Amino acid sequence: MKLAALWQQALPDETVRELTHADDDLIYQFQVAHPDYFNHFQDHPVTRQEAIQDVTDLPFKALPEQKAYLGVFHQGHLVLIVDLIIDYPLPSLVWLGLWMADKSLTHDDQRTLYQSLKTVLQRVEAVQLQLNVFMGDRDATTFWQDCGLTPIRTTSIVREARTANVTIYQDKFTD
Repeated sequence: MKLAALWQQALPDETVRELTHADDDLIYQFQVAHPDYFNHFQDHPVTRQEAIQDVTDLPFKALPEQKAYLGVFHQGHLVLIVDLIIDYPLPSLVWLGLWMADKSLTHDDQRTLYQSLKTVLQRVEAVQLQLNVFMGDRDATTFWQDCGLTPIRTTSIVREARTANVTIYQDKFTD
């Protein structure tokens, strides 16, 4: 069963589905509403092309079947975009490339969504999740630490001519 369907079972009051290029306008409008996120690593507002490339963008050596680009909808309104790469960069590890929440979601709402996703990932035998947080993004740092993730190292990522410092966080799943 696909990850979206499994997560949907855990969220009966929401709709969870794969986002595709048929959703390009929706994805772009959603991402445009989050300029603070993009200010961490680029010197311009997100373009339509940048927003929609996330639908199929893959990290080095990842395969298309490892990607889950999901939207969570509440009463028909997109409230969360989640970009996951399963078994990456190692088996049983999940890389969370994007967690972009609508401003209507409180941290408690987001934490509930994350905990339900974590439960689903454990059901598909993932043992840990990793993600990076931009240095200076206090809101994301606080949120992920409140969700129980711990920092494991700092590094830099390069996008075109810009470099951003990030902290990689990890959530080791336990039964």
